[in-house]
Amino acid sequence: MNAKDDATDEAEVAWHRDQIAKNQTILEELEAGNTAGGEVFPETQAEIERIKAQMSQSELIVAAYEKERADQQ
Repeated sequence: MNAKDDATDEAEVAWHRDQIAKNQTILEELEAGNTAGGEVFPETQAEIERIKAQMSQSELIVAAYEKERADQQ
């Protein structure tokens, strides 16, 4: 892998880390609002599940990148 590929990978991983942080904030807000009224709205629950799936995907990408970097050292 060359320096350009490394920079691209690092930028992509940084984007995923940023998405994880943003989605965590959104998830906390949705989950707090979802339980505040006692009734769970299906649309809200679906959005929570979608965000959790996105976070999981981003976490896998970051973990794979970190493992690859650790293996190279």
